[in-house]
Amino acid sequence: MPGRSKRKWWAAAAGVSAAAVVAGAFLAWNTDFLGEEVFCDGAVASRDLSAVLDTQGRLSTVSSEDDGQPGFSCTVERKAAFFGGKPLEIEMETGLHDPDFAFQTAVWKDPSSMAYFSNGATGAVSGKRGWVLLPEACAGKVDRYGGGRSDAGAVRTVEAVVKQGTVDRTELARTLVRTAQRVADKAGCAAGANPEEPRLQAVNEAPTDPGAVCGLPGFALPAGALVKDAATLGKEQVSGGRPGTWACGLHLAGDAKGVLWFSASSDPQLVDRILLKGRGFDPLPGGAGVVARQQHAAVLTCETSKVYVSMRGSTEYLDVLYDRGSAAPREVFQAFVDAAVQQYRCPAVRLPQN
Repeated sequence: MPGRSKRKWWAAAAGVSAAAVVAGAFLAWNTDFLGEEVFCDGAVASRDLSAVLDTQGRLSTVSSEDDGQPGFSCTVERKAAFFGGKPLEIEMETGLHDPDFAFQTAVWKDPSSMAYFSNGATGAVSGKRGWVLLPEACAGKVDRYGGGRSDAGAVRTVEAVVKQGTVDRTELARTLVRTAQRVADKAGCAAGANPEEPRLQAVNEAPTDPGAVCGLPGFALPAGALVKDAATLGKEQVSGGRPGTWACGLHLAGDAKGVLWFSASSDPQLVDRILLKGRGFDPLPGGAGVVARQQHAAVLTCETSKVYVSMRGSTEYLDVLYDRGSAAPREVFQAFVDAAVQQYRCPAVRLPQN
């Protein structure tokens, strides 16, 4: 009997030990228990990444580069070793861009899919990516990781791209703002930073009204902008509003599957930088503002502020127009400007004929 009791005791002890090992392995591989408190060379807090990468698993660094400067570049993933959800992975870095990068570069794809901040810092997010501007005082102190140009009008950003999965926009916005604050503090350029928790403006989709394209009263596409069977009115996606930043993606029906993007912003953090850049813009008559030489963007002098307006077309759509020898891109931008001056109370503007 004593031997049997001893065997039972050892069996129980072995069971407890095995359970402890399994529990320890679960905590080590499937949770952030005793994990890192900061990532990306101290720029991003673990609690913020946990909120963004909201799945089961442990946060871990995939890559992190440090050039000794306040800028950073890193990739962090969250995945589980046992029976967890789908892994999530995010790449974050500091960037250096032309001030209208969010509206005029294919890298940021569709500006109308982004939810723009309505307060605090200047930024925007979607479920796949986001950006926030660093304070102007960070010029010369924070640049793209690894260096880069330092044009007078360039803006410094903290940005993120979700490499696997999609994330909550609100949590991504909070993380970008908090990370920007950390970066600015480290670089000694936090003056002017606004750590206020951002509120996101809505993103809505609807069929296109021919007489109020993108929801702008009186905005109609000229006849030459539409091509039977190739590019006709379809649906639109609108984000943001006035004051602040607004964008519309006009998804045309037809074989070309073309898209036109329109943007407007009265945010001085963007508009002032575009004017400071200056290169590629010419004055409009009567002090009405300036227009890009390619006639795809302008800064208008309006009743209460200066307003940036721009247009960009997808390659598929522009190819259809160019094949027909159409002058529609200029005519479309003129129609958009005509509608914008009514919304922002600006003087009427006629684009140069060139």
